[in-house]
Amino acid sequence: MSVAPFAASMPPHATTERGRISPLGQTIRDLAAGALGTSSADRDWHTRLRSLLDPLRAAFAEHRAATEGASGLYADLVNEAPRLVNTVHVLVAEHDGLDTAMARLADSAEAHDADPQVLRRHTLDVLVGLTRHRQQDADLVYEAYATDIGGE
Repeated sequence: MSVAPFAASMPPHATTERGRISPLGQTIRDLAAGALGTSSADRDWHTRLRSLLDPLRAAFAEHRAATEGASGLYADLVNEAPRLVNTVHVLVAEHDGLDTAMARLADSAEAHDADPQVLRRHTLDVLVGLTRHRQQDADLVYEAYATDIGGE
């Protein structure tokens, strides 16, 4: 199966170079490795967690800018496949929830007396939410372009 016709039909902001990890994907990996891959008893753990959250939040803001609005990916998807409008609305609503969860985690991480196990659980919740959202984005793109345009 050739993916060339499928990739050629997608708008430029919906594609990435083969093997390239998006900034959001990389910051998610960094958070998972840096915040969950070390012991919360480590003295620098809070500092490491705080330092990883700012790039994550910035990458998520870039994701929102690329997907929302009249010139975003979601508008292109709805233009190609209007039946997916409800799915797009759900994903846009998730953006607010994910932003709130990341802000709450950042606030909690700033408290030096925060329970490390609670922070670890909140970090994992944010990671799971972001990962699930990215998968739903990918599924949406596939559904719009592979199904509606006739890719196989």
